[in-house]
Amino acid sequence: MTSATLWRERYQAAMSEMTKYMKYMANGGLLFTVYFVILYALVVYGRFLNQINGDFPGNLLMGGLFIIIAFYRTARTFLVEADQVFLLPNLPQLRSYMKRVRLYNAFLGMVRVVIPFLAIAVLYVRTESTSPLEMIVLFFALAMIGASANLSKLEAIPHRLVVLYAVGAGILVMIDMPLFSIVITSLLLVTLHLKKYQKLPLMEWIAIEQESRDRFYRIANWFVDVPRLSKTYKQRRILSQLVEKIQFDKKQTFDYLYMKQLIRSTDGIGLIVRLTLIGAVFIWLGKDNPWLVTFAIPAFSGLTSFQLAPFTRAIDSHLLTRLLPFGDANRSRKKVIRVASILQIIALALIAILMNGQPIVLVGAIIAIAVSEMYLRK
Repeated sequence: MTSATLWRERYQAAMSEMTKYMKYMANGGLLFTVYFVILYALVVYGRFLNQINGDFPGNLLMGGLFIIIAFYRTARTFLVEADQVFLLPNLPQLRSYMKRVRLYNAFLGMVRVVIPFLAIAVLYVRTESTSPLEMIVLFFALAMIGASANLSKLEAIPHRLVVLYAVGAGILVMIDMPLFSIVITSLLLVTLHLKKYQKLPLMEWIAIEQESRDRFYRIANWFVDVPRLSKTYKQRRILSQLVEKIQFDKKQTFDYLYMKQLIRSTDGIGLIVRLTLIGAVFIWLGKDNPWLVTFAIPAFSGLTSFQLAPFTRAIDSHLLTRLLPFGDANRSRKKVIRVASILQIIALALIAILMNGQPIVLVGAIIAIAVSEMYLRK
């Protein structure tokens, strides 16, 4: 198998799998909520830009963006665990494959810079005296930082080296010398080129790919069930002790089991925390509009109840639910969702009152309770 064939097969398989999960995620209610929050955040940001004046330190934000971009790095190699056996005899002939992997990760690092740069660039041109040439230079300098961060992970180069160069470039932007930032980032790319691997580091790149895949699965698991993601549980002693307060009664066996699973599983309490945080951000963005704040409470509470249904069905597949002879599983399922929903409604209502301060937001809490009860009956 040639390097070109190996790359084509592995790349197509990875993209096919990613596309499959993206389709499921796009149909999930949580992703639509995230879209809505982002769109409303753009509206708020637009209002902020209209009110900004020339004294705002836009150069500090642009310089800080260099440092922020450098701190995150990820890489894909499209290698699997079996390659440590089957590709071992062909390592000297895989230089072309290594080159393709480097180009892909460099391009990926440059692409993820686009949206942050556009967001800050709109503010930067309103507060600083700049020219089209300077903006082009700033974009390419940032793109080099993004590419270098990914390449440093491939070549096992200390991350602090990329951060150090990014800090230097960011300082030049902060002191109104943006054209010189590309000199620093170019030196960083030269340094990475000199330190690159000359032979495919098979075991290291397999570990990098596994780490990257696990990260994607964890993100996808926020929206859909991911079979390949191993279930993780945390002890959470304080919350678990509250469950121990449930009285020993054969009619409450499923109450105990479901509550314990909800608290310890990242799919249960993790989902509630994520949606509550997104709801809090939405409330903060719309704090000047009491109707938006009121709408946020039933919207996010109802979405939580809807998303918890697959979680309770997953619990039913647990061996203990088929061994326990006592209790009403259906009643306990509703009880778990009801308790989680009420606690979230209380949290969102308190946040809404603190942010907006108008009693009308409590109407949203009442509607949220009604929506939750209607959902439970169905």
